[in-house]
Amino acid sequence: MLIALVLVLPLAGCGAVGGDARTPSRDRMAGAEPAATAPTDPGPCPRLDRAQPREDGLPDLELPCLGDGPPVNLADLRGTPMVLNVWAAWCTNCDREMPLFADAVARAGDRVRFFGVHYKAARDFGLRSVEDFGVPFPSVHDEDGDLVVRRLGAYAPPQTFFVTAEGRIAGREIGEITSQQRLDDLVRRYLGVRL
Repeated sequence: MLIALVLVLPLAGCGAVGGDARTPSRDRMAGAEPAATAPTDPGPCPRLDRAQPREDGLPDLELPCLGDGPPVNLADLRGTPMVLNVWAAWCTNCDREMPLFADAVARAGDRVRFFGVHYKAARDFGLRSVEDFGVPFPSVHDEDGDLVVRRLGAYAPPQTFFVTAEGRIAGREIGEITSQQRLDDLVRRYLGVRL
């Protein structure tokens, strides 16, 4: 029984058993060809006005942009309902859910902002994964993950936060979002937007 449990745990998700936090996914380490994805340009991180942090909102936490653009304070991401995805270069579940986000981004237009937090992996792995995974949104970067764990309470990717235009965290989905219908339902339930 114990042997069966040990064999099943690595398949459960991208938590602590998901691999070395400083390396890309096992497939990439083994030299396997990544799954084909459409070319992506998530765009640079935005320049934002300073906002007063909310007790029920994203933390007052400034992180460097993973790609181009200035550092972003998570508390300043306001004005548009937002889907905030915490992902990592080594997280195969994150890779699998990115096509769902890409489809949602295309349908949302300017009605919903999509933004990411790249977590617990070196910046160069994150930049490679933007292309490999097809990450369709700009992201900030927390290489050791300590800030995201302490301030956002995101202990393992993927996690997705749904944040109102006023900056209130309306909901959170822990783990992989496995269908377009599920993502659309979460956006509708927490943000009141039909994609």
